[in-house]
Amino acid sequence: MALFLFAQSLAGAAISTTQLTNDPGNQGRPDVNGSTVVWKDNRNGNWDIYMENLVNRTEAPVSTDPAYQNLPVTNGFIVVWQDNRNGDNDIYMKNLLTGVTEPLVSAPGNQMLPAISGTKVVYVDNQVDASPTDTSPNNNIYEIDLSTRVITPVCTAAASQWQPRISGDKVVWQDNRNGKWDLYMKDLSTGVETPVCTDAGNHEVPDIDGNRVVWQDYRNGQYDIWMKDLSTGVEQPVTNDAAFQNSPRISGDLIVWENYDYSNTADDYDIYMKNLTTGVISGLASGPSTQARPAVNGETVVWEQTGANGYDIWMAHVPDVTPAAVSNETPADGSVTDCASPVIQAAFSDNRTGIDTGSVRLLLDGNDVTAGSSVSDTGISYAANSLASGPHTASLSVSDGAGNAANVTWQFTVSPPVLKLAGAHSYWASYSDYTNRVLSVAYSLSNPATGAAVGTQIIASTATSGVLFITPAPVPVGDIAPGAQSQAVVQYLIPPGVNNFKTSVYVSDSDTCGGAYYFPGPPPGV
Repeated sequence: MALFLFAQSLAGAAISTTQLTNDPGNQGRPDVNGSTVVWKDNRNGNWDIYMENLVNRTEAPVSTDPAYQNLPVTNGFIVVWQDNRNGDNDIYMKNLLTGVTEPLVSAPGNQMLPAISGTKVVYVDNQVDASPTDTSPNNNIYEIDLSTRVITPVCTAAASQWQPRISGDKVVWQDNRNGKWDLYMKDLSTGVETPVCTDAGNHEVPDIDGNRVVWQDYRNGQYDIWMKDLSTGVEQPVTNDAAFQNSPRISGDLIVWENYDYSNTADDYDIYMKNLTTGVISGLASGPSTQARPAVNGETVVWEQTGANGYDIWMAHVPDVTPAAVSNETPADGSVTDCASPVIQAAFSDNRTGIDTGSVRLLLDGNDVTAGSSVSDTGISYAANSLASGPHTASLSVSDGAGNAANVTWQFTVSPPVLKLAGAHSYWASYSDYTNRVLSVAYSLSNPATGAAVGTQIIASTATSGVLFITPAPVPVGDIAPGAQSQAVVQYLIPPGVNNFKTSVYVSDSDTCGGAYYFPGPPPGV
């Protein structure tokens, strides 16, 4: 298999930082998704929600109600935040496409700390619900689907649940059911709740992207950043520096956090990052000012930073220079398949910016078959039809959202089933058959091909001299392995006076993907 990867050099990819706000008052707690950055803002003397579109660099208010709005999050076109305009905290939202602002969850007690993924919003709710285990107003985790507005409890255990984050159907949070802060997760698609980390010490402020969970961890007597891969169960430290590392966020292979160097009071809070693909940890924003509360999506990192007017919002572009990864090419490179109509497929994934499905191209023997393929952000599948015997070449090209391209070429050989008549033996099976002129013939069939002959059967036979084929067809022979042979017995009715005759036997079998084959060809009338 030939594998060609095209990407920029990391050394040549400069990381640029940009100040997004320079307004009076403080701007803080930013979040980002795609080209939308949101934050809380007190330029008007109270905390409001503002946003900026990074494409056209336009800033706009999201909510300027006189009450306190806090902790905004966005999926790119919906902004959600906690809002106390009704006397306690509720969850509000604004649709940036329609401009409509409305309460999303408004109930007794406080609804707070929202997080969003797609159309799902999770939040903390401290009202008492109907659960037998929920007898006091502890903090619980709930989820609301924006498309249906159905509210579903995620965790209502008697202890306190806090800091929920969501990616797809997976929700993580910190939970003190064990007398300290541990991490738990629930898969909304299955309803199954599992512990993520219950080791010694406190585990707090989790974040999740796909199957990776990160958090700040105090097991070693100071806060470090740890990570767990939910698909493998492997848990490992991201950092173990002498400084404190707090408030991690993850997107793809990029983890960012705030780094507190308590030994250097002149340069305390900075933003650091780790590229999981390269394993490199580096500073992203530092200096005598304070950089804190980072958020990340794709190649964009945002944070709050002190300046002349208080806290402002800053951002950095961290280029994704790693091509998409291609795997599981089928039929496998160098393989021989008996299937003349194989499914040509491959899986792909990206470390950060995701797959650009519009970039996917699949060639089969030089012909573009992409239009007839099923393409998703995780793979491509093409059902080939009646390929000729011999070698075939598949070529796949795919780019990620940053334009990094991967090109993969692999070859396979089609060798369909072959059956040959290895011999025939005729005999009278009994005296009764002899007197009734019923002749038995044992046919031996051999398989000289490289693949199994699946479901072999004799489907018909013709004969000369008025001889009749009287065995009910089809006559099963079964699977015949490569290099093996098998036997089937059939009977003919011989007219009186006939001493010799000729027969033609028609056999069928299938390849491993269900394609039918006839030997020496289809019987008359088929």
